[in-house]
Amino acid sequence: MFGISLQTATELISLALVFNKVTGVYGLLAILTGYQLSFLQLSTYVYSIGVLCLLIHLIPHIRRQSPFECLALAWLYILDTFINSAYTLAFGADWYFKSTAIVDGEETAPGIKGLKQEAAVHGKVVPQETAASMVVIIGLTLVRIYFALVVMSYAQQTLQKYMQLMILEGPGVDEHDGPFAEDLPDGEGRRGTLGRTMVSYGRGYWLEQRENTDGWAGEAYTKPNGSGTLAGEV
Repeated sequence: MFGISLQTATELISLALVFNKVTGVYGLLAILTGYQLSFLQLSTYVYSIGVLCLLIHLIPHIRRQSPFECLALAWLYILDTFINSAYTLAFGADWYFKSTAIVDGEETAPGIKGLKQEAAVHGKVVPQETAASMVVIIGLTLVRIYFALVVMSYAQQTLQKYMQLMILEGPGVDEHDGPFAEDLPDGEGRRGTLGRTMVSYGRGYWLEQRENTDGWAGEAYTKPNGSGTLAGEV
């Protein structure tokens, strides 16, 4: 990502998400001023605060390269991308139907009738403002997808480096569940159950060894290095 390491990129992306979710705190403070929030707005703000709390817990583990937390951060960003897109569509639809409630100065029923009258007024041409908004939304969504791929790549790198160290130090790893297998230390309790659940989706991506940009080769995953260091490291 622009010549910086995956770790730094992941930290910057996570901090950007923190600033994005801080709006949830200010949104709920609006209640103290007597502002009436819709259910959609309230659920968005509560959700943002929940994500913010998780980020505060997970972000310090990026630099520590904790496999479980980095994997959880990747899944959090993936899920947030989908949920945020759903909220954007919901707010967009709500705004659109409200804007079509009055056409040519006359009230009309929202919904399908409003859509039909809007199309008739504009000659079935999308208004310029709506088109511009759609371009911005699509652009931001593509950026979010790219950021999600970056965070996923760092989680994959961290997880595979950890599995390599486990092989070098003796415990080994399970081919199916990685370090979260039930008979391994990281596979105990709820933490282990959640870890197995996270790697079960996209198992080939998270656990399959491949060449890494940091220079540690795939051979080190299957056999120890005689010098006791990660393959490719000095």
